Amino acid sequence: MDGTVAPPVRSASGREHRAERCSEGLERAATLLSPPAIAAVGIAVIDPLARRRLDLFADGGRTSLIAAIVLHPMGQIMIRFRRPED
Repeated sequence: MDGTVAPPVRSASGREHRAERCSEGLERAATLLSPPAIAAVGIAVIDPLARRRLDLFADGGRTSLIAAIVLHPMGQIMIRFRRPED
């Protein structure tokens, strides 16, 4: 005997289950990124307008907008990596 072992053959239902678990995890991670992106937009835009300031980039508004611009596409990219379940 040469000591090699053949890899186990995965059934279609096993592959589907793994794809579903991977997709579920990616969807949860994308969902985790969405609320901070929305909050960052709120901090950057709504707060200065509520204080009757027209300068959105003052007092950390630029940083909040950059955070929102980074977080939202990260969630969208994660969703695109989902595996097909068929």
